[in-house]
Order: sequence, then C-alpha cells, then structure tokens
Amino acid sequence: MNKLTLLLITLFCITSSFFVGYYFGKSISSQEMKNIKTSLQVNIHLHGNTLDVEKSHSEIRVIIDGKELSGTGSIELKK
Repeated sequence: MNKLTLLLITLFCITSSFFVGYYFGKSISSQEMKNIKTSLQVNIHLHGNTLDVEKSHSEIRVIIDGKELSGTGSIELKK
C-alpha cells in the first residue's frame, strides 16, 4: 500500500470521527436540556447573554454561578 493512500485514509478516519462525535455530543447536550426542562419543571430561555428562568413551583431551587435564584427572573451571564 502506498504511504500517501495510508495517510489519506488516516486523515479521513480522523475527520469523520470528529464530525460523528460532534453530532452525537450536540444531540446529547440538547437532550439533557430537554430532560432538565421536563423533570425539574423549569423553563429556560437564552437571549444573547441573558438567561430567563421560569419555575413552576416555588420549592424548586435553581443555582446559577453559585447564586440561588429566589424566584422567576432573568440572569445576565458573563461572556
């Protein structure tokens, strides 16, 4: 087998594994967000660097950046 062919096959495998990993990683993180929304009954919306949090029950604790969100509201995230 030619060294150039082996190099091209290796580069193709590395590139394809990167894109497959990226696709499944993105799918898992969006699925985790859906699970958080349904299990905790919290609505989360992101607008630029502002995170809007709506809780369905007052006893649900939401902690973001070490701060507890006492009620429904929005938090400005650092970039």
